[in-house]
Amino acid sequence: MNFRSENKVKIEGGMSTMTDLVFLLLIFFIVISTLITAGVNIDVPKNGGSSSDKKILEVNINDNNEYFINGKRQPIKSEDIEKKILQNIGKDSIISLYGSSKSDWEASVYIIDLAKHNNFKIVMNSEK
Repeated sequence: MNFRSENKVKIEGGMSTMTDLVFLLLIFFIVISTLITAGVNIDVPKNGGSSSDKKILEVNINDNNEYFINGKRQPIKSEDIEKKILQNIGKDSIISLYGSSKSDWEASVYIIDLAKHNNFKIVMNSEK
């Protein structure tokens, strides 16, 4: 008489769950790495540096998303702002961007993109 059972309990982990987890982590890190490299490089000023020898072009954005250059009272249209900046900026000039807290962020990003495409240095400031 053989009373031994042929049904044995197997104590093994399932590998399909572990494989799914590895693939999800791989997708996560690929997506995060592409988002990190898509940013805009910003130069942070160093201590002790002086920019007094360079001309500073002030670009102001008010609450109504209107552009002003060097404190002039007449607003400049968004279609004409690139032309006006290129006319008023010099070789070693810096764009100083003053944005309103109530203006749309697209107005500020437009000036930042303009500076990036033309290889200008830009300084972002809060409201005056």
